[in-house]
Amino acid sequence: MERDADEVHAPAETSPESDAPAAPSTSSTINDSHQQTPPPQSPAGHEKSSDEDTEDQGDGDNETATASLHDDDSTLGEADYHSETATLSSDILRYREENGRTYHSYGSTEHWGPNDEQAMEQQDLSHHLWTLVLEDKFFLAPVTNPQKVLDLGTGTGIWAMDVADRYPSAEVRGIDLSPIQPLWTPPNCRFEVDDYNIPDWGVESRYDLIHSRELLGSIPNWLSFLSKAFQALKPGGWIDCAEPDIHVTSDHVQLPDDDPNQQWVKLFREVSVRSGMTFEPATQLKGWLEDVGFVNVTEKIYRVPVGIWPQDPKQRTLGLWNQARLSKGMRDFTERRMRNFMGWNDDEIDVLIARSRAAVHNSNLCTQQNL
Repeated sequence: MERDADEVHAPAETSPESDAPAAPSTSSTINDSHQQTPPPQSPAGHEKSSDEDTEDQGDGDNETATASLHDDDSTLGEADYHSETATLSSDILRYREENGRTYHSYGSTEHWGPNDEQAMEQQDLSHHLWTLVLEDKFFLAPVTNPQKVLDLGTGTGIWAMDVADRYPSAEVRGIDLSPIQPLWTPPNCRFEVDDYNIPDWGVESRYDLIHSRELLGSIPNWLSFLSKAFQALKPGGWIDCAEPDIHVTSDHVQLPDDDPNQQWVKLFREVSVRSGMTFEPATQLKGWLEDVGFVNVTEKIYRVPVGIWPQDPKQRTLGLWNQARLSKGMRDFTERRMRNFMGWNDDEIDVLIARSRAAVHNSNLCTQQNL
């Protein structure tokens, strides 16, 4: 299993929307290899060193972790997929509405993220940033030609469709609680409404690569989640998890004591306790992966600026897109949790969001985020 932390990718030649200021972003990617019998010939083999596979994946500010998983069962047969998958009934398409935003109606209703047009724009913007950070790679796992790929929490499906286009012989499957993916997709890509938090996925030894990104705050039991991914991978398969660190810090200036982003982190730590779902998986993923049996875990951390303060053109572009990602997603990420778990009213939420956005746009702070 190989883990890579803090991946962000966004086309440098494209500029974000004017109303979406660049913001700091952090993420962690973990790639895990599931191997049950003697090491396969693929780079994800149990005995293979991860050093040669992960070099040149990022700049000097990044740290990478890789892992492959080991299982004594040598059976490679693909089990039929028996997970409870919902058809697009009218109930699934009848989204819940809260305070002018829409949310999924299938499965657990505790997920914090809306699924309306504004939220979809933010997800695609985030994908662009991750792609820039990873220098046009979609994952860091050493898988050269994946044939069966699973994207957990696929959202708009943009990652799954990009992977399907790049690997036309692969079968790419994306699952999400909301059917917000496009109707027109690559022929080798399909989407299903499903819940990755259900007790049993009903599939074993099926996938070469499992991908997840930005699932913070939506998983009540990460060890159970990763264990199910372990079982769903073929021997020698890899998992690639990308999670941002919610801390926005500065290596250049002392942030003020009343910095709104530090207040935001403290609030979401309390939300994590009350909801039972952590918003800080990025710093714990490597240990969790090893705990459930993955080996060759590699963690890669990208130190991404927030805003256009860097002099280096590449870092400046990353900072612009990260700032836009954070600023545009601030309300999506904050509103429902503050209202439901902290009991805040609209005015209190608006003030917190306004102060946090102002900090994200303050280039004098020279802030950064780990991805």
